[in-house]
Amino acid sequence: MTRLLMCGALVALLMAPAIPLIAEEAPEEVPEELTFGEAVTKGKPYLILRYRYENVDESDRFDKEAHASTLRTALGYRSEAWKGLSFLLEGEWVSVIGNDLYRNAGFGTLSNGVTDRPTVADPKIAKFNQAFLQWQNAANKLQVGREEILIGDQRYVGNVGWRQHHQSFDAFTFANSSLKRVDFFYSYVDQVNRITGATAEMSSNLFNVGFKLGKTNKLTLYTYLLDYTQTNNFGNSTSTWGAEFAGKYAVTDSASVLYELEYAQQGDYADNPNSVDVPYYFLMAAGVFKPVTVKVGYEVLGGSVTDGQFSTPLATLHKFNGWADRFLRTPVDGLEDLYLQLLGKVGPVAWTVVYHSFGADTGGANYGDELDFNFGYTAPWKQGFGFKGAFYNADEFSVDISKIWLWTSFKI
Repeated sequence: MTRLLMCGALVALLMAPAIPLIAEEAPEEVPEELTFGEAVTKGKPYLILRYRYENVDESDRFDKEAHASTLRTALGYRSEAWKGLSFLLEGEWVSVIGNDLYRNAGFGTLSNGVTDRPTVADPKIAKFNQAFLQWQNAANKLQVGREEILIGDQRYVGNVGWRQHHQSFDAFTFANSSLKRVDFFYSYVDQVNRITGATAEMSSNLFNVGFKLGKTNKLTLYTYLLDYTQTNNFGNSTSTWGAEFAGKYAVTDSASVLYELEYAQQGDYADNPNSVDVPYYFLMAAGVFKPVTVKVGYEVLGGSVTDGQFSTPLATLHKFNGWADRFLRTPVDGLEDLYLQLLGKVGPVAWTVVYHSFGADTGGANYGDELDFNFGYTAPWKQGFGFKGAFYNADEFSVDISKIWLWTSFKI
């Protein structure tokens, strides 16, 4: 953490002369500024509860099904600002409700020792998930400490919010929006804290710049330099350079078209002993016909025996390539994912259905297909309820698996 603080301070000093700090425009009536003590004591506590039952059937590998009944409790406190300074503290507890009839994939002492059932990566855990200091004005925000980082759609960096224990980072982050229609984000990451309780030390630099084009289009340029500093993780060190263009075109008041194109190139970096030189492609088109949206997407993660595999180890991977989580690691020959997604709302119930067809990027193998669905409802008293399923049918990769989730959540 000392190295992180020193690096954060250095980057802030280097950036300060180059990026203008814009003061907030004074309102007609200037409110009385809080004292330091008032900023601390007048903050807002919060409580988040999420109970979930997860069932996993992987009969080709295990005779028994996994039954995970867990409760996530997040208790936090966010202070008010004093001269732009504030802080956030958040403790997170994942408890097992009933029997832990699943392999929890917990790290070290967190493992429950179950080996005869499928994995559900929700170990019993209690720790500070976030604890950071923040300074912010109208155009700038700096944070240092332990925080959840979500960049864009989380394809490269996210908090894995689907799992009960969220992923967080020991990091220094800086965001600036002083230039009209331009958003700049930088993060120096010293350590990633995994959903299993494991940690990985690194010295990584994340850059993301967004340019607003017109009213509905955006071009994003990014560079993610992952430098893992422990020998067992050297193989995850990569440099990724990419660009994404996304936008929306209104056809009528009730119909519009969404589109997205993305390309990236990834290579080995720092102490990675392997040779990596692979591309990434993503194409998406959608028609929004209220209350239904139809999306078609095509995603390619390059891979081959000679060039390595495109990887995104800091991503919220559950969001991509099927909710059955069969492709959390890119196969040796890469991955092609062609999908059709339908989503909409019937009364108070939001629904999503997705069909995936998977194949190899190299060699032409058929990896099978998957059908996913999700139904969500938020009650008038703000409690959420959900029912979700994922059914992967294997062909020339892995084995069949089906997953069912039932959950409820509430925030105070």
